[in-house]
Amino acid sequence: MSLKMIRVVPDTNILISSIFWKGKPYQVIKGGFEGKYRLILSAEILAELINKLSDKFTLPQDRIEDEVNLLFHYCDFIEHKIKLEIVKDDPSDNKIIECAISGAAHYIVTGDPHLKNIKEYKGIKIVSPDKFLSEIKQHFLP
Repeated sequence: MSLKMIRVVPDTNILISSIFWKGKPYQVIKGGFEGKYRLILSAEILAELINKLSDKFTLPQDRIEDEVNLLFHYCDFIEHKIKLEIVKDDPSDNKIIECAISGAAHYIVTGDPHLKNIKEYKGIKIVSPDKFLSEIKQHFLP
């Protein structure tokens, strides 16, 4: 499998971190924007992002629109019709796994311990930004 075929669902916390800081989450999103692999999102993930940027971070509406436009330009949006109950400790995280299954993702990249504790679901690796970048570099980049 080539790197460009890799499909990645970034959790909302990765998207938020990539907006405000230039660390590993930013590198994950930047790699997707550069076309190294495909970033997969759903309306549910986008809605959570918008709510957090607005309510928790009080970003101005025009800045939120700019961020959303970037995601629409660089990410694949899928519609998922499945409902799962995998994440018992935080059921709101199920939307991330639902997106990954529906979008045929290879990875979920997250900082959320509820998701990271699962480690893998139906062949989809659930990893930190650091582990994802390390695996991509080790297995797919020269």
